Amino acid sequence: MSARQDRLTLVAFADPNMFYSGDPARARDPGRFGIENFIAHAKLAEKAGFDAIFKPDFLGLDQVKSEMRPRAGFEPLTLLSALSQHTRRVGLIVTESTSFTEPYNVARYFTSLDNVSGGRASWNVVTSYYGEENFGDGKLLSLAERYRKADEYLEVAYKLWDGWKEGSVSYSEKGHRFDGNLVEEADFVGDYFRVKQALDIPPGPQRRPVIVQAGASENGLDFAARHAEIVFAATPDLETAIPFYQDLKQRVVAQGRSPSQLRVLPGLNIFVAPTAGEAEAIYHSQFTDQNLLKYRDKIVREAPLFRLEGLDLDEPIPASAIPAEEELQGVERRRSRGLLLRRYFLRPGATLRKVLSEVYEFGHLTLIGTPDSIAGDIATWFEAEAADGFVLKGGNSFAAVAEQVLPILEAKGILRRPAGEGLTFRQALFGNGA
Repeated sequence: MSARQDRLTLVAFADPNMFYSGDPARARDPGRFGIENFIAHAKLAEKAGFDAIFKPDFLGLDQVKSEMRPRAGFEPLTLLSALSQHTRRVGLIVTESTSFTEPYNVARYFTSLDNVSGGRASWNVVTSYYGEENFGDGKLLSLAERYRKADEYLEVAYKLWDGWKEGSVSYSEKGHRFDGNLVEEADFVGDYFRVKQALDIPPGPQRRPVIVQAGASENGLDFAARHAEIVFAATPDLETAIPFYQDLKQRVVAQGRSPSQLRVLPGLNIFVAPTAGEAEAIYHSQFTDQNLLKYRDKIVREAPLFRLEGLDLDEPIPASAIPAEEELQGVERRRSRGLLLRRYFLRPGATLRKVLSEVYEFGHLTLIGTPDSIAGDIATWFEAEAADGFVLKGGNSFAAVAEQVLPILEAKGILRRPAGEGLTFRQALFGNGA
C-alpha cells in the first residue's frame, strides 16, 4: 500500500493518435482522425481511472511537426465539449492563450463548458511563445510582460466568475429565478484590459474552472504558485524532478497557499510490451534518420542558439555547437527548454543521435518496459514525492496502459478512484469540500 495519504492523479492527452508509435498499420488508418476514435479513447480513459483528458494547443501551423505527426481537425474547446457528452467523470482540460484572446470571451467559454459537462471544466493557461504573426499587430510581448498581462487576465476572469453571488440564479419545479441584485458588474480598468459588465451567463457548478499551467521559467513558476491547481512539468529523471517538485511547493507556500492545493504532474511517455526487449525495440523503431533530422531542424528553428546544422548524427557534438548558459538565460522563447536541452548536449560522449532520441519529447519522462516495471517506476516517483501524478503524452499503446498498467497501480493502492458520485473535477482532485 502507498505511504502517501493522497492519491495519484493521472491525465491523458485527449488525442488517441499520440499513442501508436511504431505501429505502421495504425498510421495508415484514416479513421484515426475521426471523432468516433476520440470518443472511444476518452471513454477508455475514464473507465481505466484517468482523472482528466487534456488537449494541448499551439496557435499556428508548425510545418515540421505537422509532417511528423499530423493533427486531427479539432481545436480544444470544440473537441472537449463534444467529448463531455460521452463521458461522466473525467476533467476536461482546454488550452487557451492569454496573449491572443480576451478574458470576457474565455470566461464565457469555460462557464459554458462547466455547465455543459456538469462541473468538469479546466483551463490550461498559456502565455504562448509563438503565433504572434497570426494576431493583432504581429508582436509578442517579452516573457516578463506576458506574465504580467496573464496575471491581470486572470484577475478579470476571477471577477467575472465571482460576480454571480450565491442565490443570483436558481432552478426549481416552479421555474427559473434570477435576482439581478446579486450580480456585480466587473468595472475593471487595468493596464491591458477594460471590462465593464458582468458575465452574461450564470456560473457553472465549479464557478471557476480548475487552473492548469505549464511554464517552467522563473516567471512561469511564480505565476503557477499564485494561480495553478495543476502544473504540467518537464522533468525527465528523478534528479531533476525532486528539486523541481520541492521548489514549486515552497513557492506555493510563499504565496499563502497550502502545498496540497497544487498537483505537480510531469509529462510521461510509456512504451509497454510483454517483455523489456520488445518494449525497447518498439521505442527505438521510431528513431529513423529521417525523423531525427526533422527533429533537429525543429530544434534549430525553435532554439537557434544551438548550432546543429550539418552535424553528423553519430559524431561527438562539438562544444562550439552548444550555447553558454548565459546566452540561454537571455532568450524570450522556451528559455527553460533550452537550458534543459543544454544539459543533455553536455553529457559525456553525447552524439546528435543519442541526444535527439533522449529528448524526442523534449525533456519528458519516458518509461520503457513491462506493465509491472512501468507501474513500479510510477510508484517510485510518487512515493519519492517527485510527482503527484503524470500527464500521459504518448507511447505505443494507450489500451495496454489502461488495461494492464493502471490495474497494477490500483492493486498497489496508489491509484484510487474518487470517493462519491457527481463530483466536480476540483472535488475529485482535492476532496468533496473543495
